Amino acid sequence: MEKTTEKKKSSENKSTDKKKTDTTNAAMNGQEAEAGQTSILETIATQLGCEANKKTIAGDSKLMGRVMSELSGQTLNEALDFLYDEVIDVDILMNMIESRFGVPVVDNRKSTWKKLDSATYQFVSNTKDHGQPIAWSSAALREVYKVYILLPQGDLDQIKCLMHLDDTEYGGAAWGNKNTTIGVYYVNYKKGKETKKETIFAPSHTDNFFDRRNNTIMLDMTTAHELGHVVDGAAGWKYSRKGSAMRDVSKWKETANDPSTVVSAMEKSINGTIYGGKLSDNELELARKVGVRYLKRDQDSFAGKWSTAAATMISDLKAEIKSSKAKVSDADKLGKSITSKNGSSLLYHLWRGQAANSSWYNHSDAMKGMKRPYHQGYKDQEWYTFDKSCWNDKISCYQFRNPKEEFAETYASYHAAPTMGKKKGENTPKGLLDWFISEGLGDAIPEGGNAGVEESSERK
Repeated sequence: MEKTTEKKKSSENKSTDKKKTDTTNAAMNGQEAEAGQTSILETIATQLGCEANKKTIAGDSKLMGRVMSELSGQTLNEALDFLYDEVIDVDILMNMIESRFGVPVVDNRKSTWKKLDSATYQFVSNTKDHGQPIAWSSAALREVYKVYILLPQGDLDQIKCLMHLDDTEYGGAAWGNKNTTIGVYYVNYKKGKETKKETIFAPSHTDNFFDRRNNTIMLDMTTAHELGHVVDGAAGWKYSRKGSAMRDVSKWKETANDPSTVVSAMEKSINGTIYGGKLSDNELELARKVGVRYLKRDQDSFAGKWSTAAATMISDLKAEIKSSKAKVSDADKLGKSITSKNGSSLLYHLWRGQAANSSWYNHSDAMKGMKRPYHQGYKDQEWYTFDKSCWNDKISCYQFRNPKEEFAETYASYHAAPTMGKKKGENTPKGLLDWFISEGLGDAIPEGGNAGVEESSERK
């Protein structure tokens, strides 16, 4: 009893000592940070010959112009990092982002496009495919700045243009082609909701309270996510392409977007016996043919409209029966059987798995009755399966759209973690984190503090 008590007391003493040490260290770190900020402010005030007041300097366009023209190198970076969260002038913030990170930011004014190289200017001017850039809010630009501080400067150097296209929804995109990206991307946010956090089902990047991306600021994650695509694309998609080590983590497999091949692959992904073994060989073959015919149609015509898709499939079934002269006693009854929503329904899974139906968003629906979740990430592109067990420890359901999205979500979850009060890497599943580190894209989680940015944040 005495020894047990002594051990308990000893343990309590160690715990108390650790708490005291942690509290002391936190206080010292806070004091050092405060002293550092005071030093930066004094440096700015001395250089400009003005009052040492952060809000006053940040709110004065002439003083901010002098900061960017008279300071340089690490001194300039530290000054801008210190001041950005008090700046409310959009033009100043746009200039700060370009001065600090070398990233041109454009809006609806063509005068802001003049900073772009000729190829990027032509792309932004041709708004047929992507729309007209619109005005930024200062809140959004401060969020972008906050995230950019966390990102490797070498990655930021690949950005040719950042724009904002829509203030009625969230999201973003990086433009590229099969082999690369062109370094142009956008982030969207709902007007007045720039710092809104993701919640379950809204938007549908996450579908579970335990998703690692849940309760993060959408604009923060999108800012890093789209840069992830630029990084991957600039490397010829080497991080996410077929045969990459990243694909081994979630055990990705892809199927060419050929209707006959897709029907065969989907059938193998369904648990148990197709249609519960209730169809004859002749009826099952008809169902396969209907699936092939359906996949040759324009999938957007049936996006979110199962009743329309089912009616079309039944019509196709009757056409197949007529052309093949197959013996079917009741075509309507068979049609209802093969278009049922049960877990072994081939045709329902084909419809639900199409890109138009955002199949990666809903595990319980799109993946019901599947050995391996199976879907098409983007229209007219490949179909994919991944290891179902990875769903339980995911960043977000969106990462399973296709391997490119998994890389972008991994990149964002790693680099943007400090915006959520976490260490870099702490918000990334272990398998993907280990792979990320093995590629030299990040560092192992340290015992204390954040993993450092991989290279100097000062632009060369």
